[in-house]
Amino acid sequence: MSIRVSLVEDDELLLNAFADSVRGDAELTVVGAHPSAASFLGAVDATRPDVVIMDIGLPDQSGVDLVRQVKLRSPQIQFVMCTVQDDDDSLFRALCAGATGYLVKNASPLQLVAAVKDVHTGGSPMSAGIARRVLAGLRPPRNPAPEIAQLTERERQVLEELAQGYRYKEIADRLSVSMDTVRTHIRNLYNKLQVSSRTDALNKLDPR
Repeated sequence: MSIRVSLVEDDELLLNAFADSVRGDAELTVVGAHPSAASFLGAVDATRPDVVIMDIGLPDQSGVDLVRQVKLRSPQIQFVMCTVQDDDDSLFRALCAGATGYLVKNASPLQLVAAVKDVHTGGSPMSAGIARRVLAGLRPPRNPAPEIAQLTERERQVLEELAQGYRYKEIADRLSVSMDTVRTHIRNLYNKLQVSSRTDALNKLDPR
């Protein structure tokens, strides 16, 4: 049996392009192409999609709220959020609301088809950065060591970036500073925490 796919996207050109991509694969079937939340809600029970490609920024309702609403009554439906690359906050909320993965709006037809098949077989396609945020949200609250209070705000930011698994170059890019500045902050926070490695520093952040 083919995978039943619904598309929810208010950009008509993009909606048509997504629909064409899905129709181009023999294992997928388009059962709905909707420009709004209201259109999708009015058809979801009749069309019974397996996977929904959902725009986050819809004109009549937030895609995040829509996922939460539909998952309550149809938990078997898998949602892949359609987003711009820098929309991490909205995407993170959508994943917490019950979405299974994400797809950037400039994804190729092959990437779209792969994402649909991935979630249908139990996968969760998402970027490494988003995966880190999801995992961080599942961790219990930290009990940082008293020495953490000595760090400046920027040093604390760098330590948090280290805790999320980012490399020095990634931290520099994310904080819009140079690699030398990142190294300086790390050297200073190591001195304040009286540690000599990333692992020891992170243990100070969460010493349990």
